Amino acid sequence: MKHLWFLLPLVALLLVGCGATRQGGVEAVCDCRTAVQVPDRAFRTFLLDSGYVVKSGWQRVKPTAKGCSLTTLECYSRGIHSLEGIGMFPQLTSLTCSDNPIGELDLGVLPRLESLYALDVPLRRFDVGERSRLKVVQLSHTCLDTLDLAPMPDMESLLIIFSPLTSIDLTPCKQLTTLYIRGTQIEEVDLSGNPAMRELHALDTPLRTLIVSQKQYDGDVRASIPDTVRVVVRQ
Repeated sequence: MKHLWFLLPLVALLLVGCGATRQGGVEAVCDCRTAVQVPDRAFRTFLLDSGYVVKSGWQRVKPTAKGCSLTTLECYSRGIHSLEGIGMFPQLTSLTCSDNPIGELDLGVLPRLESLYALDVPLRRFDVGERSRLKVVQLSHTCLDTLDLAPMPDMESLLIIFSPLTSIDLTPCKQLTTLYIRGTQIEEVDLSGNPAMRELHALDTPLRTLIVSQKQYDGDVRASIPDTVRVVVRQ
């Protein structure tokens, strides 16, 4: 019995190291006891080589203590086609997956994610769930012709370049301060519902109309736009 009492505290410490943590009112659970399917070989190899997971059967892995303490994941230029299984790291706050042939991103499994860098990623589908904490999003070379910002009310900085977007509704993003669009099909941008807006950069895009509030027009917003753009001041 003495040996059992000695082992119990050690087991408890191990469980705490890969169990549930609560930060900022959001519970993030990284369970190193549960095997997770990671079908993409390149992503699985990256996680194994980085020491974030260990093997647990065919295409299945378990997070390590190192993986469960991870808040920033950078897996750029790895030939990854899918990030399926990334939900085993719900504590992530920043994700960089640039320069990978990823077609779909489901970020609803990352409730604490605040920054996403997905440059040169040919996304066809982009889903952040019903309510995201994303503040910074950078997307380029996607196949997206629409982008729903309604689930991202905390957005502060948005960059979209070389993507076939035809329109964008910024109304839900009251905290937005910076917008950078380039190589899109967007013809109108309405900033009048974004009181925190400070910078707009619209290059190589057929922008025809920019709608701003009187305060923004009087100098609150720094805009880099073609001279041909018609500026409409909304009272």
